Amino acid sequence: MNTTPAVATTATTTGAGPVTVIAPHGQSYRTGTAGIVLASRDSYSITTPAPRPRVATAKAPSTAPDGGTVVPSVGGPLTGAGAVRRPFPGLTTISSPFGYRSAPCAGCTAFHEGTDLTPGAGTPIGSVAAGTVAVSGWHPNYGQYVIIDHVIDGRKISSLYGHMQAGSSPLHTGDPVTAGTLVGLVGNTTGAHLHLEIRLDGTLPVDPMIWLTAHGA
Repeated sequence: MNTTPAVATTATTTGAGPVTVIAPHGQSYRTGTAGIVLASRDSYSITTPAPRPRVATAKAPSTAPDGGTVVPSVGGPLTGAGAVRRPFPGLTTISSPFGYRSAPCAGCTAFHEGTDLTPGAGTPIGSVAAGTVAVSGWHPNYGQYVIIDHVIDGRKISSLYGHMQAGSSPLHTGDPVTAGTLVGLVGNTTGAHLHLEIRLDGTLPVDPMIWLTAHGA
């Protein structure tokens, strides 16, 4: 008795007349129809699945195309949203940092009390935190500007947004705002930029980027 499993075969008919076919494992049978049956083993193939595409996470550049410093802004993937935010989402170029500098114009000061951010003319500006509008109007140095008073960690903080497009701010003195509320649009005075100031107790200017970073923005 043959205990070897039977092997599957396929058949192709050629010629004419009954013949005896020797199948695998020595078994034989006689065809009942005309033609010669050619037996062969089943064939198979192995298909290797295509590899999954690798997903790469792009790193944010540390410098902008124009050579300026790039910083993360709230609302983008680097900082998320919180009680204290940066005024723009994504990455923003700093064209003039806080501190001493060469005065860029005849009426400009040598000590820069804020930071100039250049996301592009017409970019919406968001409030850095919840608060109340203290000033909304026109200033000979700041142009269209807004000052918002906040209470953060029990201390009064004022944020100033200058050089905005004329008439772009919907805010009025006394308006309450939340973090991210539209303050206005970036204007184009001495180049398109937002002049951002942070003042402790409403009077003492500090580096806005250092202050924002220290408060999780």
